[in-house]
Amino acid sequence: MKKFILLALLFFSLVGYSQITIDETLTTQQLIEDILINSSCAEVSNFIQSTGTDFGDDNGIAAFDANGSNFPYQSGIVLSSGNVANAAGPNLTLHSDGGFGWPGDADLEANTTATNTNNASFIQFDFVPQIDEVNFNFLLASEEYNQNFECTYSDAFAFILTDQVTGVVQNLAVLPGTAIPIEVTNIHPDVPGGCPAINEIYFDKYNFDPFNPAATAAIDFNGQIKSLTAVGNVIPGNLYSIKLVIADETDTALDSAVFLEAGSFNIGVDLGDDLTIAAGNAPCQGVPLEIGVAPDITGASTYQWFLYNPITMVYDLIPGETSNTIIITQSGTYQIQVTTGGGCDAVDDVVIEFAPQPIAVVPDDLDVCDDLPNDGFAEFDLTVRDAQIQNSQPNTFVEYYLTLAAAEAGSFPITPANAFTNTQLGFQVIYARLEEITFGCYDIVPLNLQVNDSPAITDPITDYF
Repeated sequence: MKKFILLALLFFSLVGYSQITIDETLTTQQLIEDILINSSCAEVSNFIQSTGTDFGDDNGIAAFDANGSNFPYQSGIVLSSGNVANAAGPNLTLHSDGGFGWPGDADLEANTTATNTNNASFIQFDFVPQIDEVNFNFLLASEEYNQNFECTYSDAFAFILTDQVTGVVQNLAVLPGTAIPIEVTNIHPDVPGGCPAINEIYFDKYNFDPFNPAATAAIDFNGQIKSLTAVGNVIPGNLYSIKLVIADETDTALDSAVFLEAGSFNIGVDLGDDLTIAAGNAPCQGVPLEIGVAPDITGASTYQWFLYNPITMVYDLIPGETSNTIIITQSGTYQIQVTTGGGCDAVDDVVIEFAPQPIAVVPDDLDVCDDLPNDGFAEFDLTVRDAQIQNSQPNTFVEYYLTLAAAEAGSFPITPANAFTNTQLGFQVIYARLEEITFGCYDIVPLNLQVNDSPAITDPITDYF
């Protein structure tokens, strides 16, 4: 009976987890227009794809759905260097699909460090951007994440963006802030006895025991990186082509895949990066923030702002906000809908979190006795008021300034603060700035300085008679 109960509990615990599902029925045009871009404003054309089925081998291109799993994307496109049907979890099989009759890709090799590639899958299309930057979200998953191969070996992928007017070519599948192509070998945790961690901040997780249960993995790859954003600078109105490609390197073993988030390919409007506490770029609470998009110089476009309601899980219209920008003071997910003169709608949203604002306590006056001969000037240790101003608020520090303007700007603090001689006779107001270390949010309060006269000392009377 106990064995039955344990087996039942195991069954129901596994049933509680889901894996992604794969849909191989969509055309290349449907994958690009309806899933990756999903915008009526997109001028997209010339759809091309290549995968193993073109060479009598496995299919490596499909749509996917999270299917209630914990996969980072709800849906999107997956490109694989193996049989894409095997991308769905659990992670119980090591996949090395595809034969040498399924070739690699010369463009991939020209734009990365890869050589002698095999089993390439790619989709390619042309588009005309309406903004000066295109971006989309992606993540890499691979069987090579096995606490061994990530030290020395990696498959390759690239997002090759080509300006058909200027001929400029960019690979957008690079480490953030660099031009270095992303590989398994340059994003991974520490491998004991093998290699130290590198760019571990971008690594998400292993999908095998003892790191995570293989039986409940959403995908059938040994490991995956975190969601990253591919970004490319473009010239609005120019014709571009982009080729999204992945392949095995040198052999056909240990497949890899790149997952592209549905609806994330943005060529219409762009509100910029999320501003969040976790990312360390949140604005300060209480300080109005302007967000928005560049105005349409023709004046033909209309704008409407929305705010996401976490209770109803829909975007609520913000009455009266019909400009290309909006000034906000509260955290939330904001969305703009732009209707162009041609009648198409472009939509983008951005998450804004305001960082907590420190509150400085107005300190007690600071009094010192004048040094003889009572000239109205003395030395102050301003730091004795630090603790009172901070009032036990963590991650803060205090600086002192001669003027309010200097305190607001954070320029030219009084140094050293523990040996300041007043610059105004007898009484002076200076300003204390309490600043939070991570986000730079601050509050300013006045500090009164008072120099008191010292009592006069006279000669003692020695003859009392």
